[in-house]
Amino acid sequence: MPDRALARRWLADVALFLVATSWGATFPLAKRLLLELPPFFYLALRFALAAALLFGVCGRQLPRLGKQGLIDGVVLGTLLTAGYGLQTVGLRTASATVAAFLTGLSVVMVPVLGLVRGRRPGALAWVGVGSALAGLVLLTIEPRAGARFGMGELLLLGCALAYAVHIVYQSRVAARSPALPLGLVQITVVALLTLVLSIGEPKPLGLTPYATWALVAMAVVCTAAAFTIQAWAQRFTPPTHVGLLFAFEPVAAALFAWAWLGERLSAGQWLGAGLIFAGIVLAEWGPASAIEVR
Repeated sequence: MPDRALARRWLADVALFLVATSWGATFPLAKRLLLELPPFFYLALRFALAAALLFGVCGRQLPRLGKQGLIDGVVLGTLLTAGYGLQTVGLRTASATVAAFLTGLSVVMVPVLGLVRGRRPGALAWVGVGSALAGLVLLTIEPRAGARFGMGELLLLGCALAYAVHIVYQSRVAARSPALPLGLVQITVVALLTLVLSIGEPKPLGLTPYATWALVAMAVVCTAAAFTIQAWAQRFTPPTHVGLLFAFEPVAAALFAWAWLGERLSAGQWLGAGLIFAGIVLAEWGPASAIEVR
């Protein structure tokens, strides 16, 4: 491989690692932000700002989508809204660390959903599913740590399922639409739907400095910039690299939650988190999935 191509691949890998790290940071940021803002109003603000920024980047490419691409974007945006809505409401009662690892189960659910389409997962995928299920039990049911499987954890599993369906559907339609405008439609749909869902929520009279910078960071860095970087970087690095680098997201969330929120897990919960991480890695060790919007 020429030196220039190798350097570009390394740069792409580093960029995707930073994207995964930024996604991990959103869990403790959102956990703290939910003390000040209702969940759907927070999502509406975050995605409206991200959509405005992405429109400046790729708004001129929207006509390239065509009617079918627009329909795909609306469907994908609706699935994203379900995922983010369930995740954010679940995050109000579950810890940021648990939320991140349960959300990561979406990757493990993808090969299982493949059975619906007649695709048999490989042996590694099934080992990953088993590892993740064992980790789920250890992470969420730990009497000595006071952990229990409650409504928050159930909502987070629903979030993982919505993300898994999103990944499967996007894998089917990604080849027929350019990534950036398709992502712009999805993010815009999330902004609009969450704005509607926020109608009955009590709104704050203003935003505190923390709420302001957290929203800006998540919209600019963790959504608009992360997606743009991801769309560029995935052109220059192997699909297995992408999946394995993105598997770092829940680990990053656990580290940020420990540093910023003081969250702690018991030894049994850490073992469960490790088994889920192993399940994610094994499930990712297969065919490439499409670019995922987060």
